Order: sequence, then structure tokens, then C-alpha cells
Amino acid sequence: MFRMVVDQLKKLRRSEAFKYSLATPSRSMLFARQRLNRGVFSIEIRENCGFFAIMQMVLFILTHCEENRLTPQISARGGLYGDAKGTIDWFSALFESVRPASGEKMAHRVWTSTVRDPVQLGFRQRYDAALRLRSASDLFRSYYRPAKHIRQEVETTCTRLKISASTLGVHFRGTDKKFEAATLPWADFCRLVEKTLMLNPQFTNIFVSSDEPAFIEFFCAWPFQRPINVAPAKLLSNGDKPVHFSGHPGLEIGREALVSSLLLSNCGHLVKMPSYLSAWSKIFNPDLPVTLAAPPKSKEFWFPDSQIWVGQEQNMSGSLV
Repeated sequence: MFRMVVDQLKKLRRSEAFKYSLATPSRSMLFARQRLNRGVFSIEIRENCGFFAIMQMVLFILTHCEENRLTPQISARGGLYGDAKGTIDWFSALFESVRPASGEKMAHRVWTSTVRDPVQLGFRQRYDAALRLRSASDLFRSYYRPAKHIRQEVETTCTRLKISASTLGVHFRGTDKKFEAATLPWADFCRLVEKTLMLNPQFTNIFVSSDEPAFIEFFCAWPFQRPINVAPAKLLSNGDKPVHFSGHPGLEIGREALVSSLLLSNCGHLVKMPSYLSAWSKIFNPDLPVTLAAPPKSKEFWFPDSQIWVGQEQNMSGSLV
């Protein structure tokens, strides 16, 4: 009985609602400080979570700024993708603004608030369920695009690996993702890819990306009757540890994650398991057709995969009418 009570308390402490409630005072102070900026919303992210989980925070910040007619100033330092001293703004190293820089100097001091957990902003509770794929893509791309060196790397890799509209993209996120999404046996996933190829004979090759070396080996041994190219990621997971907790250099992990997502976005169709990385391929390319092999769990039913799954279910229902 005592053990059950302890387990329930631990579960409560880890819950999003509990952390959100606990962060209410600091959240109130953050927004009070930001109101002093008079039209500027300045946030520095120092979060220890996955690369595209942080990109979700960026998307929420942009949504908040659009809704309230604020100018966003976003940076990201330290954490899993920066240096220990926080001298490198890794977000600015990987993305560039597409908006013309204002030549005017701020007439007042701008206060920057440091965010170490999404609940400090509370934006997921406010915006996640309302986001839609096309409008979210338009919003993000109206502010940012990958830095020039990232775009060049993606273009060169697409040419080398023959990634194009005739490529079927595949992404399988393993390791810790089993706690956030329904699992699917590797063989069943391969059969889904096989079925997609059968229904789309125009695909002449396959591009596969995964954080699990064992899955890649299994996938490449499957008789798909199409050439298979593997994402050129050098930094992979260590056993059950996800790649961003496997001790690799931070900025390189972020670069590889971004490049992998962009390569998948250049394919003609994407078959995937739940994952922020491959879901963001749809943000980078909103016209990309996506097949989600399994739904996220109900407590992890977050955008963009939530909207990909809902759209997929609606399309299937419509085809049966």
C-alpha cells in the first residue's frame, strides 16, 4: 500500500499539470518582466530536452507574439546543444531570420527572460491544441529558415543520395520514444513501408533515418526491391539512451537532427513513427504527404503528430464513405 502511494506521488510530481501549477509564480514574474519591454518578447532557452521539443517552444513563442503583436527575440544557449558556459547561441548558429533587420536602435532596455522548462511559459497548454499544420508552417517560415550552411549541406546530400519527389522517406524513432507512443514491431513497420511502395509505384528509392543502429540494419535487410540510402548521421543512440543523452557534442547533435528532418522533408512521401524530428519535416514542407504508423499516447498527443494523426484518420474515414 505504501509503495502504491509513493508511486502515485512520483507520478504526480512528474505530471505536466503539477509542474505547470508549481511554475505559476515564476511564470507570472516572467510575463510581468516582459511587459516592461514594450512590444518585444525576449526569451533565452536553456532547456535540457530534445532538439525539436525546443523547436516546439520556438513555435509557441512565435504564436504568442503574433497573437499579441510582439516582436520576438529568441536565443538558445547551453543545455544539450550549446556549450557549458552558454557562450554560443546555438539557435542562431542553425537558423537565420528571414525578416529584414531593423536599422533602428532600441530606445529602451530589453529584458531577456531565461526559460529552463516549457511550463515557465505555459504556452503548450494554451496553444498546442489550436495549432494546425499549414498555418504553423507558414508562421515559422515567415520568421526563420535554416542557416545557409545547413541548406547547402542538405542540397548536397540530396544530390548525393538521390533524394527527391520519387523517394519514399522513412523515419523510425526508437529508444525512449516507447514511453510516449504506441510501439510497433519492426516487421510490421516494414510491411507498412512495403504496402506504401505497392500503392505508390512512382517511388524509385528509399531514404531511411533512425536513431537505432539495430533497426537500420534490420530495415536494410528487408527485401523492398528498391535501393535504400541511410541518413548520414554519425551520432546515434547508445543502447536505450536517446541520442541527445548519449554524450555526443551538443551543437553537432542539433545539426544532425536538423539535417535529418530537412532531408526527410525533401522526399515525396514520409512513413514514420511518432517523433518531433520527422513531424517537423511537415513544418519545413507542409505539402509533404505523411503516413503515421502509430498514434502518440493520449497523454503525449502533442502537435504536430497529433494533427498528422487526426488528418490521417479523417482521410481514412472519408475513403470508406
